[in-house]
Amino acid sequence: MSDARYDLSVGVVNYQSAALCEGLVSTLLADRFDVDGRPGVVETTIVDNASRGDDVRTLERLVRPGVRLVRNTENVGYATANNQAFHVSSAPLHLVVNPDCRILPGALQALIDALRTLPGAGLVGPLATMDEEGEVLLPPNELPDPYRETLVALARVSPEMAAFHARRRARAARAYWTATAPTPMEMLSGGCFLGRRADFLAHGLFDAGYPLYFEDTDLFRRFRARGFSLWHVPASRIVHFFSRSAITRLKAAMHRHDVSARRYFETWFGAPGERAYATIRARAAAQARDHECPWPLIETPPSSEPPELDVPEAEGVFLEIAGNPQFSLAAGLFPGRPGPYRPPRSFWTQLGPGRYWVRAVDPSTGDALRAWAVVRA
Repeated sequence: MSDARYDLSVGVVNYQSAALCEGLVSTLLADRFDVDGRPGVVETTIVDNASRGDDVRTLERLVRPGVRLVRNTENVGYATANNQAFHVSSAPLHLVVNPDCRILPGALQALIDALRTLPGAGLVGPLATMDEEGEVLLPPNELPDPYRETLVALARVSPEMAAFHARRRARAARAYWTATAPTPMEMLSGGCFLGRRADFLAHGLFDAGYPLYFEDTDLFRRFRARGFSLWHVPASRIVHFFSRSAITRLKAAMHRHDVSARRYFETWFGAPGERAYATIRARAAAQARDHECPWPLIETPPSSEPPELDVPEAEGVFLEIAGNPQFSLAAGLFPGRPGPYRPPRSFWTQLGPGRYWVRAVDPSTGDALRAWAVVRA
């Protein structure tokens, strides 16, 4: 049942990310929106999955009228905690958002307007960047299925397939990044999306059987199976520092990812789908040539500062930066002109030390015009 005091509920699940959560809450409260010609009112529920130390004290300082804290005595998982946030809130619209996000001015209004006006809209999501300057664009999420899993696996063992997969993915990503109007999607990012409370109640919340990852994918599939459309809304912009909670316990997060992936493939593609997923991944891991890049690489010296990249002269050229040389998943940058270019320093400094790969992409083919190996020292 909705509460007339609130127009928008926000659910945030925290685990050892309170400093980031503090930034999220401040931007949520600062982003004004209107509903039916009057100022909208937001309630925020933070569900903490048994964080420790300073995290607890930081979260307690965030509590105020319109901001509540629910503290779990154990880590109950992302799906269950999100469902808790939903059930203790009450507004007719509900936003799911990760603690490592920042809401930029106008983002909430653009999402609310899209949900109310776009045909068949069940869930809507914003365009996300990895930096506050808004230059490094997070890629669109692709709906997992056995075909796409096979492509990713083959890209790990065959440079030719890696090039094919990167070209295909880059063309789709560029269309997503450059869209100026709302675009229907197979899948949104689980990091931030908006829906109606009535639709969540009628068609299901997160499946608590997913300990971490794929719970959003499952939810998006269920909504589309019931005839709803999912919309990417480029007028709504957020910053998403990406996967900061998982980084705190990476090994445990990867284990939960594997458990969730198996559940997802069995749920949507049956036992053969789950077996195919497990077999594909095992074979790829055994034969992987993960160190190989399909294109010649320019090596840059290790540095704590962003590398200088010589962008080739080609109409509409853009850059991709990835954590693997197959560019199976890559963020996008649009330098705007050829010649020397450095990625934003705020983005570079948030990267962990290690090796990354950058390529200049031909927008018509998705192929690499130039590629670099860069090292964050």
